[in-house]
Amino acid sequence: MNKTIPIIAVLITITLFSTNMAYATNHNVSIFSNSLRYTDSNSYKNSNYSFSIQPPLNWIILTNLPPSISNQSIVTFSNNDKTQLATFGIYHRYIAPNVIDAINSHSDNDVLSTIAQEMTHNDTDSKTIVYNGVVDRYTDGVRVAVSSATHYSVDNSTSLSENIIYFLDNGNQYTFDLTSNPDNIDKNSQLFEDSVNTFVASQTNPVPEFPIALAILITGMFSAIFVFRIKGITRITSHA
Repeated sequence: MNKTIPIIAVLITITLFSTNMAYATNHNVSIFSNSLRYTDSNSYKNSNYSFSIQPPLNWIILTNLPPSISNQSIVTFSNNDKTQLATFGIYHRYIAPNVIDAINSHSDNDVLSTIAQEMTHNDTDSKTIVYNGVVDRYTDGVRVAVSSATHYSVDNSTSLSENIIYFLDNGNQYTFDLTSNPDNIDKNSQLFEDSVNTFVASQTNPVPEFPIALAILITGMFSAIFVFRIKGITRITSHA
């Protein structure tokens, strides 16, 4: 691993929080209080993970992804525009009650700092930085939204990403990932956020208690976050 990564992560974290770009809101309602009205009208329903969502209008499900990518996502939507491609993936994992306790007992800046460190990287081919973050706490979970940018040295291009993560008290984590080119990020970001706002989950599968130190949980609880990069998806669709 590149030894400069920890330094970059610290710098990004300092920049992120010193500019007051991170803020939080406590809501005395369910995390699904506004989206429940979309339950019946949501067009994508997944019985295995007990959730439904309304994807952006005219976006399609990508079915030609290789197993190394598709196995990590429940579903991936695309605007189906090879010249201005954008993708929207949904991921799930189970999390122990210890993780929920860790999130609830640590500050919003700690949570965002952990995500920033996990998502930030710098290697010979690309560099990713996190530049914005929001934490919303509800009676039954925590919703975190972060924005990032990835620069590719091979062609001097940049892609922008948005992640919205639901940490639910019932032991489920859902991660929504949008990747878009900068020219269309405003449009795609709005479509993405409108879609995620229709997300409703009802899964209540029990998760066993894991005797893991709190410090380890804090540094590792976001390790399953997988960010789709527009360059890789573009190569896939261009050879489809």
